[in-house]
This record gives sequence, structure tokens and C-alpha cells, in this order.
Amino acid sequence: MDWYVLVIMMHLAGTILGVGGATFIEINLTKALADGKVDRVEGGFLKSTFTVVRVGLLLTLISGALILVHAVAENNGSLLLGENLWAKITIIGILTVNALLLQAHLINLYWGSALSFVSWWGAAVIGTLSSRGVYADYWAIIAVYLAALVIGAWVLHQIRTLVTAHAQAAATESAHEQSPPDTAKDPPSDHSEHH
Repeated sequence: MDWYVLVIMMHLAGTILGVGGATFIEINLTKALADGKVDRVEGGFLKSTFTVVRVGLLLTLISGALILVHAVAENNGSLLLGENLWAKITIIGILTVNALLLQAHLINLYWGSALSFVSWWGAAVIGTLSSRGVYADYWAIIAVYLAALVIGAWVLHQIRTLVTAHAQAAATESAHEQSPPDTAKDPPSDHSEHH
């Protein structure tokens, strides 16, 4: 098997792990935050999923570098000059910085996971369109990506807010149903006369 085929397979595997991991993080973070806190089990699951995303990012970076090396060796100018490629490299760069900031706790998990989610899906969409021969201007792609970041973060925030509000309402209703009825009565007044 040609080594370049293995590189492409590595790149696909990295993208799958990244997109899948980022999606699961978003789903489980939303569920975990519904009660206002992340318990030990939820935290452990999120930690494992973040590891999957980091592995995906590492595979994507290594395979991406090898793809560039192959393009230079083959003098593939169409790939090297393709604006889709450089837009995707930019997004992967943002993903890398975001991962480092999350690791160093310099960005809030709430927004860092949203950035990761939108960026991974953005990179996957660009890769898919490129494989189908659909190309666009670099700045047009980046403009759409930035708009998707803002809209995506807002939508995810609204979803989290709704899920949290629903969970709190359900918890309040459950607490009312489980609380015993107030059967305490005022003690009878002593109207007896003292002789």
C-alpha cells in the first residue's frame, strides 16, 4: 500500500475522532451542566472524550504536515495554492490554540468546547467540499467560519440555557411532589375558665 494512502487514512481518522469527540463533549457537557454542576462520573467522561479529541487533533496535524510534504515533493501547485487548504489550516491552527488554552485553563470550558465543536465541523465541511471539487475564496471561507462561530456559540448557549431551565423546573416539581403535605394545625385555644 502506498504510504500516501496511509497518510490520507490517518487524516480521515483524525477528523472523525475530532468531530465525533467534540460533538460528544458538547452533548454531555450540556447534560452535565443541566443541574448546575459536573459530578465525578460526568467529569471523568468529559476528560476521556477530551483525550479522544486531542488524539484526533494530533493525527490531523501529523497527517496534514505529511500531505504538505507530499505536495511539495510532487510539485502539486494546485493543492499548495488552494485557498480551501489554507482556510482549513487556519481553522486547525485555531483548534490547536484552543486546545492549548483549555489545557492551561486559560479559556472557559463553556466557550472553549463551543469553539472546538464549530471549528471541527468547519474543518470537516471544508475537507468534504474540497474532495468534491468545490472551492471558494480564502477570506470568504474565513468570514463564513467566523459567522458560524458566533451563531454556533449563541445557539449552543441557548440550548444549554433551555436544558438547564427545564432540568431545574423538573427538579423543583419533583421536590414539591415528594415533600409531605403540611398537616400541622394550630393548637386549640384554651378557653377553659379557671375557678
